[in-house]
Amino acid sequence: MLVELGPRTFVAPGGVNVGVLRGDDGRLVLIDAGLNETSAKKALKAARDEAGGQVAAIVTTHAHADHFGGNAAVVKRTGAKVYAPAFDEAFLRYPLLQPIALYGGADPLDTLRGNFLFADPSPVDIVIEPGPLTIAGIEMEIIPLFGHSPGQIGVLVDDVFYCADVVLPASVLDKYRIPYLFSVTDHLAALERAQAVPCKAAVPGHGPVVDDLGSLIDLNRSLVEQVAERVVAFAREPVDAGQILADLLTHFGANLTDAPGYYLLQPTAFAFVSHLHRQGRLRHEVRDGRSLWIAA
Repeated sequence: MLVELGPRTFVAPGGVNVGVLRGDDGRLVLIDAGLNETSAKKALKAARDEAGGQVAAIVTTHAHADHFGGNAAVVKRTGAKVYAPAFDEAFLRYPLLQPIALYGGADPLDTLRGNFLFADPSPVDIVIEPGPLTIAGIEMEIIPLFGHSPGQIGVLVDDVFYCADVVLPASVLDKYRIPYLFSVTDHLAALERAQAVPCKAAVPGHGPVVDDLGSLIDLNRSLVEQVAERVVAFAREPVDAGQILADLLTHFGANLTDAPGYYLLQPTAFAFVSHLHRQGRLRHEVRDGRSLWIAA
């Protein structure tokens, strides 16, 4: 079922919110396509039946499997063209890159090849950059929201801001405790950028539509700041990133019991130490065969 946000803007709520835009000549544009074929088919049916038209394009906000896993199914049924941001587009075409990256660049464990991290490959027809873009007669603004992924983007159409995973709702943060980040530095800049986007409605990738992103931005920024402070505290004595991660998981009560959860947060710990090193708050040494971090 679609929720109408404006004459041309809709959302199909779900585990991942799928945006639907109504363009010219009965053409529809999806913003993301969900986790898999099942979620994609539901969004596709709702778009056709309730927005009235045929899907001609998919704008993928970022290359995480829960957002583009349905692309292949939509393309197969409609011939839709896929638009994706630079850098992330490589992960759509070669989705094994995601578990490879999480696993430190090596051949990943088989347990990292489930559909939560490893989607079906998606074609990419057009690589998009931040700035104005027109698809199916719809004028939109592509907003750079790098950080959660290297090239994540948001889409602003008619004062409706589809803002991907730049913010996560309290329910998701309560469940996972520490969200995955590629770059803490870029993510903090993206939060500032998102706060400056004028909109009457904001559609996060997960959770309910909101009138104002301010409280969600504050919540997400506060968590980043808390994690950063704990990392510095844990590094009063020389410590490696593995121990920092273990200390963070204990402190924030993130009870991980599987490989996907662990290997999502391992690079997140590295993202924090990179950010803090860049700020001059941590020093890095390689000593006795270990990569060590020390509070400056």
